[in-house]
Amino acid sequence: MQWLSLFIEEMCCPTEVALIQAELSRRPGIGKMECDVFSQRLNVQHDPGVLTPNGVVRFLSEIGMTAHPWRDVRDMTDFQSRRQRLRTILTWLSGLSFIAGIIFHAIQFIPVSGLLYWITSGTTVYTRVLYGVSVLLGFVFVIPPGFRALSRGRADMNLLMIVAVIGALVLGEWFEASMVTFLFSVSVWLEQWSMKQVQTAMRGHLQQSPLIARCRRSGHGQSVELPIEQVDVGSLVEVWAGELIPLDGHVVRGESHVNEASITGESMPVTKRMGDLVFAGTTNIDSTLQLETSSRVNDSSITRTMAMVADAQRQKAGIQTTVEKFAEIYTPLVMLASLLLMVIPAVVFSLPFDEYFHLALVVLVISCPCALVISTPVATTIALTRGIKEGVLIRGGRFLEAIAGVQAFCFDKTGTLTYGRPVVESVWVSGVHTLDEVFEIALSLEFKSHHPLAEAIRNYAEKQGFIADCNAKTETLHGRGIRGQLNGRNVWIGSVNWAMGELRDTTGLSEQLETDDLNGSVVVVGLNDQLAGIIRLSDELRGESLKMVHSLNALGVKRTEILSGDNAFHVESVQEQLGMTAAHGELLPRQKVEIVKQLKQQMSVAMVGDGINDAPSLARADVGIAMGAMGLDVVLKSADISLMNNDLLKLPWLVRFAREVKGTVRFNIILAIGAKLIVLAAALSGYAYLWLAVLADTGATMLVVLNALRLLGSRHD
Repeated sequence: MQWLSLFIEEMCCPTEVALIQAELSRRPGIGKMECDVFSQRLNVQHDPGVLTPNGVVRFLSEIGMTAHPWRDVRDMTDFQSRRQRLRTILTWLSGLSFIAGIIFHAIQFIPVSGLLYWITSGTTVYTRVLYGVSVLLGFVFVIPPGFRALSRGRADMNLLMIVAVIGALVLGEWFEASMVTFLFSVSVWLEQWSMKQVQTAMRGHLQQSPLIARCRRSGHGQSVELPIEQVDVGSLVEVWAGELIPLDGHVVRGESHVNEASITGESMPVTKRMGDLVFAGTTNIDSTLQLETSSRVNDSSITRTMAMVADAQRQKAGIQTTVEKFAEIYTPLVMLASLLLMVIPAVVFSLPFDEYFHLALVVLVISCPCALVISTPVATTIALTRGIKEGVLIRGGRFLEAIAGVQAFCFDKTGTLTYGRPVVESVWVSGVHTLDEVFEIALSLEFKSHHPLAEAIRNYAEKQGFIADCNAKTETLHGRGIRGQLNGRNVWIGSVNWAMGELRDTTGLSEQLETDDLNGSVVVVGLNDQLAGIIRLSDELRGESLKMVHSLNALGVKRTEILSGDNAFHVESVQEQLGMTAAHGELLPRQKVEIVKQLKQQMSVAMVGDGINDAPSLARADVGIAMGAMGLDVVLKSADISLMNNDLLKLPWLVRFAREVKGTVRFNIILAIGAKLIVLAAALSGYAYLWLAVLADTGATMLVVLNALRLLGSRHD
């Protein structure tokens, strides 16, 4: 099976989605299908041996759907704009014809019989012509999908409107038929305009890579432009200032600032020099960069991100599934009610047929579930898009729904709450030595070492202005330390256990270990058999860790716990600094999983981690959140949410935002159902107006979309 991605011109409503899925599912060679009504995108699995891509397109055309390859979607923008302009022109011409009919009718009757008679009088032939023109102009875009739905035995809003208007004309209600047509045209135009805003906003936030790459071929001074699909790993690609980077790669020439907001959500540009990794879809700002590609287009960072976004749209929130099931029951029941209203009062009770036929038409229009069905996915899709903008990749609506109700957060320590790199915390010097002497020894011995503790000591010493003796003779004792000769003296640096065997008198070291509250690692510096000093190092806390914990507590999160494989004493120290609920150290991956399982029995749990050892607990939690997972596919696949910029403050932002999305969805559902119930109650009370039913449906759809659009600009600082 192969995936085919298509742009469908007519897919603007959940009813079209239902039609496509129903018809394609009957076709041999068709597998899974994914429909996104907001981008008008159809992803469909097909067996090339049974059904070719052209065959899929031809079959879609048979059911009235115009399909284009998704890679041509940019070329479709102009077409869509022209189509929208034509719809706009026809809508307002329909309105002008409707207004002309009113004016012509008024000119005929008001001077003769007064305003009251004009209102109650019947229409003339000329007035009917103007009203009829209004109906035809307003229904140019309604008739094709309406009859397409009729041919397939499905009732969408277009078909319902055709039936309602024809019914009004049969009853002689030319004015109402024309007014309903005009209002419906305006409502649909506004609805499509608001949907266009969603699409525009999504394209703006989900910036994609260019289709062409400027490649340099060996032996040629000039570059050649190639489709990115033809660019192999190891190719030399040139990116000018202001251009999007087409593929992942390493900089081999040049220096520039790169805006990585499309990947990490971080608005501040990042300096890129020779050897640095750059990502597809990011923007080169200052000057030309030449890079060597490290991945093909199908495996680039932006492609993987977009694939996860596409997958996220399939992960429906629980409330969305519930709404869709409700709509499946609601629509046929209301349509049945309209049929009964049309027949029973006239046949059984001999009541006026015209009156109840008109009432049935109103109820029929109310039966369309578009506003209700779209109420949840439009908010969810916009929320996922906003998450990308903030550097938070959410794998689906159900995880967004889940994070809103999380009561406990569990954290890995190293690389999550801390930076995962040691820093010098303090230095103790014995009475017979000086600080300069301690760091001269430490720097000279650690000068060539690549150990993280050695790098931390060098960084600290260089900032303090200490200078190393690069000519010192050294010997590395793996697992213990380094010894050497410095100015004719025997010097050494290493672990506490090794130092105990090197010192003639261990009293000073023992006293320091007993009296000091050690948080981290200890490195001992010695001269001959004497203690020169003690360097204490710790894993540096992320600057935002404390604020993040306080913010989560303020949001009502009941528990914040550390689950770490590090030394229990160090883990408890971090817990105390951050004011967290509990800490568990020296854990194996399976032990982390057990703690998460036990906690899940009491409340909803989110797990935050950054390493492969965290993957099992991320998968076990109600919501798994990965830190900086761009390069860790195992973690990325295990996580439900990924913080692409490693910003822990995005966690409280995420909780607040998820709760806002949940509130928006609930409001949208109430709005969609409430509008229909109000009109239904009004119709049954004797105020049966077709125009009111039209406004209730298309107006509610438009308001649902516009309300969801607010999520793109909401602030949670």
